[in-house]
Amino acid sequence: MTCRILILEDVPLDVELMEREIRRSGIDFISKTVESEEDFVRALHEFRPDVILADHSLPSFDGLSALAIARKLCPDVPFIFVSGKIGEEFAVKALKSGATDYVLKSNFSKVPVAIKRALREVEKERELERTRRSLAESNWQLKEAQRIGKIGSWQWNFDSDTLSCSDEALRILGIRKDDFRGTPDEMVSRIHPEDRESFLDSVRMKEPFEGEYRIIRDGLEGVALFRARVIQDSKGKPVSMIGIKQDITEDKRIRESLEASLREKEFLMSEIHHRVKNNLQLIISLLRLQSRYIDDEKSLEIFTECQNRVRSIALVHERLCDSRNGMAVNLSDYIEELLSELKGMCSGRDVVFRVKLADIETGINTAVSIGLIVNELVTNAIKHGIGDSGEIKVELESSSGSGVLMVADNGSGLPEDIELLDPPGFGLRLVNFMLSRIKGSISVENQNGAVFRIKFDLGG
Repeated sequence: MTCRILILEDVPLDVELMEREIRRSGIDFISKTVESEEDFVRALHEFRPDVILADHSLPSFDGLSALAIARKLCPDVPFIFVSGKIGEEFAVKALKSGATDYVLKSNFSKVPVAIKRALREVEKERELERTRRSLAESNWQLKEAQRIGKIGSWQWNFDSDTLSCSDEALRILGIRKDDFRGTPDEMVSRIHPEDRESFLDSVRMKEPFEGEYRIIRDGLEGVALFRARVIQDSKGKPVSMIGIKQDITEDKRIRESLEASLREKEFLMSEIHHRVKNNLQLIISLLRLQSRYIDDEKSLEIFTECQNRVRSIALVHERLCDSRNGMAVNLSDYIEELLSELKGMCSGRDVVFRVKLADIETGINTAVSIGLIVNELVTNAIKHGIGDSGEIKVELESSSGSGVLMVADNGSGLPEDIELLDPPGFGLRLVNFMLSRIKGSISVENQNGAVFRIKFDLGG
């Protein structure tokens, strides 16, 4: 790096001798020589020197005046006096005024040494200033982060029984910085009396801990989360405890409010499902009463099937009444209960049910649709698939986010010419409609009886 040297000197030979010594020392430099105040000030602005070499006395200007100007315009630039005669009194005055060094003209070889030393000092000072600025910036960022996050730091020294707290830690405790004396009692006294002993027990154990404690701040109650760990010396002796405290008063209030809202929502959902179930049970009862006045066997069968369909929907809402969140239905439990209802249709017949159901939870729309599909397929198997004796299989499993339902019987099977997408009966039409609601598909084959496979979206 090229050093820019401004020389305030009115003797050309002295300038030449100085430059020769500087060059011989290996310093890469360019220089500018001035004699008057006007040229000196202009050079400070335009030449922008890295070092100033100045005689203490010139015909129309003097070194001390030049030093005063340099301290004002470029205070970081080293200012070295190079003079033929410098008295002790002048040297002291010059150094007190801000001069970096002084060299006698009788010893020009010392000029490069003074320049190098001055440049090193300048670089050290600049590095210190950069460090100070970096530390100040980091400290400011830390304070801002603590203020924004409502997190303060603290350290409890066991040997001296003293406490240090960050600004945010003091704010959380409601202690003014000017009033803080650095005693642990000041923090402990802010903890709610009912929580105080628990906090002190955690500290006395001298082990890492975490806990929520109520605090009294400005006469109001708040909540702070404390986390701490222990600092040990080289021999493993605990010497201090360092930790953070976080003001979670507002978070706690919001959390409690959300929990209360959730409990209210769960209660309302349970009440809704309970009322829907009761209304559906009423509809079932009305259908049963109405069916007593029907003599036509076909019409009576239709009424009975309607009752079973409504019952399958009512079972969903009965399940949701007991569900923790009021939104999810356990399909395996639901289908088990639904099948127990359908088994009543097999009274007096030798029918075996083989059931294998995976534990799957799903939403109400999917549950209602699957319930109606199981109702239709199992009802058809009982009525048309098997005779007085037979076997009905119902299996449920999940695969890659989809549910797979299989309903099969060992009866006579389906007609070969049946169209699943345009079936003749209402039951299979209802199955297709329910599948469209849950992004499902259906396939069927005759394999020692009819085998239906339903694939559906578990998130439907």
